[in-house]
Amino acid sequence: NIRAMKKEEFKKGQSVVVTTKKDDILGTISGIYTNICTFETEYSVDYLKDGKIWTMIGVPSREIHLV
Repeated sequence: NIRAMKKEEFKKGQSVVVTTKKDDILGTISGIYTNICTFETEYSVDYLKDGKIWTMIGVPSREIHLV
């Protein structure tokens, strides 16, 4: 069933937590795009580190959770 396989969708501006190998990072969805190799939806997430805004790109939805 395709509906059962559908991943959670996020929208620009949503506050989220991204799970990384080291820790969880609190951020905001800043971009949504389709990976042209896998055709999966991936996200850009802005987050604050050392007083500056950084951006993670290519974040798959399975690593993102709503705050």
